[in-house]
Amino acid sequence: MKFTPLEIEGNVNVSQTKPIAEFVWLAGELVLLVVGAYLLLGLATDLLAARIPVAAETWLGSRSLASFHGAANPALDRRLQELISRLPADSPLRRYRFSAHLLESDTVNAVALPGGHILVFSGLLRKVQSENELAMVLAHELGHYVHRDHVRGLGRGLGIAMAAQLLMGSDSSATEFVSRLTLPLFARYSQAQEQAADAFAVDLIRSRFGHAGGASDFFGRLHNEEGESRSYILASHPSPQDRISRISDRIAKRRYPVRPTLPLGRDVLQPKAEKKS
Repeated sequence: MKFTPLEIEGNVNVSQTKPIAEFVWLAGELVLLVVGAYLLLGLATDLLAARIPVAAETWLGSRSLASFHGAANPALDRRLQELISRLPADSPLRRYRFSAHLLESDTVNAVALPGGHILVFSGLLRKVQSENELAMVLAHELGHYVHRDHVRGLGRGLGIAMAAQLLMGSDSSATEFVSRLTLPLFARYSQAQEQAADAFAVDLIRSRFGHAGGASDFFGRLHNEEGESRSYILASHPSPQDRISRISDRIAKRRYPVRPTLPLGRDVLQPKAEKKS
């Protein structure tokens, strides 16, 4: 009998699928893994935000503050302390030691970091025109501390930064890059959080000045400068016009008086920042 070997169909050493298809599947699985980890991190952060001790939050703040290059500013700090003095004795904000920092930048913004650090960009100072407007901005940032919005936002960024340290080492340049990228990126709030902070700010400046005059002036100026060109559908901040409407509604419902504003002090117009070591 003659032996006739069977022909082998295909080659076990060669993949039957295309390399591009395998890469797409692998990339898709990796994306799903990252998204799943991010959602779990966000859920854990939301659940733990209200339970994180202020001491631990202060440590968080020192890590996030390193991502910015700010300087202590006595003029801003004095105005911040004036607002804090108007808080009720049982306010949860009494647990913090707040400080204001000035950042030289054209950005028109302010940021609340864990531990009581409030960053104010010089671009914002060049826009405000009264003490009442500046107080509204600072009070708005204090409003984020009431609901610990700053912990929720930076908690995600810090979690990603810590994961990078575990994977690439604490001294890795890649870890440093991820930390500098993610910590500022996640220091953002939803429109609902921004609206709640605005409501808190209106109440606080009314307590500070005895009226709510100037509460929406800053946003009105932004609206006039930006016009209708910018879309706020996916933006973290509500549109200036929407903020003005909500602030006006709160003033009307609370029956707060509206009186003339105070001119902005010269110490803010010409700030002298003290560099932090």
